[in-house]
Amino acid sequence: MNEFKKNQGMALIIVLVLSMFLLIVAVSYIRDNSQSRPINERHFERAQADFLGQGIVQLAAMKFKKRPAEFYYAYRAMRAGLGDMAMISYLNHDNTLNGEFVDQVNQRYRFSTQMQLMTNQLYQTDGIRIIVTVEQLAETGEVVLTRVQEHILEAVRRPVQ
Repeated sequence: MNEFKKNQGMALIIVLVLSMFLLIVAVSYIRDNSQSRPINERHFERAQADFLGQGIVQLAAMKFKKRPAEFYYAYRAMRAGLGDMAMISYLNHDNTLNGEFVDQVNQRYRFSTQMQLMTNQLYQTDGIRIIVTVEQLAETGEVVLTRVQEHILEAVRRPVQ
């Protein structure tokens, strides 16, 4: 009986030490999670802007593939010194290539598209460079995030028949 009375408070001390250890682990886990969450939200916003930009690049590529003559006319008019109105008309009057977008959680995005012709005389090919800039806007209208997507289409020149 004498030994039983000596170890009587030992279980209480062990439980308190283990509880303290678990409390420290839980507090450090919660603190680490609360610090990493804003970083994860920024990754989501970047990914969302990138996907929007990639979609607009695909729309611009589809527009060029369906109606290449309009782009070539606008580009030649610009290169001939007739001004940028034809290219501006080709790009800016298309709401799918330039405009604003508001998603389900009221995040505003502004996007703009530029297209450039890169010619290669040696191989008789053209490269159409499509650049889409997506900006996430705050409620005040200031730019919070800017992402740029770029894609190059290759077009082979064919003689006019």
